[in-house]
Amino acid sequence: MRLFFALWPDATTQQDWFHTTTPLLSALGGHRLSASNLHLTLHFLGEVAADRVSVLTQLGADVVGESIALHFNRVECWGKADVVCLRPSEEPIALTRLVGHLGTGLQLAGFPVETRRFKPHITLARKLKHHEPALPLWPALDWQASTLALVRSRLSSEGADYQPIAEWPLIK
Repeated sequence: MRLFFALWPDATTQQDWFHTTTPLLSALGGHRLSASNLHLTLHFLGEVAADRVSVLTQLGADVVGESIALHFNRVECWGKADVVCLRPSEEPIALTRLVGHLGTGLQLAGFPVETRRFKPHITLARKLKHHEPALPLWPALDWQASTLALVRSRLSSEGADYQPIAEWPLIK
């Protein structure tokens, strides 16, 4: 099964992001992700054998992280990936620590870890009709991320569907 670790927002936050970004995204075109799929990926794992899922759920339970305040104030189009994303103005130290701790745990457990620099973002749409390098987002969206999740990705002809299979609270 395809899995990834993410900061997972509640449904109200997902709907807020979806509706706030609608005016900007209508000009860019593309295939919008559904509100229920909006999240911030920390580590994408890809295909994972069913017998390895327990290792990941233990890692999620063992990682001690704190609640993370994020301030999303711009939208970026990434031409190579053909996506548009919400981006924060800065990367909080608590987020950097959480990504690092998860990465270390994944490596120790024998999972591959992305070598590119982590860029926190929330993908809003794919396969854009128009690209703009960066657009300001007003009003900015503030989010106090408080849930770490292990998420399953199911692909279909209509796109991906993301479903948390385990969740852990981040300490306030």
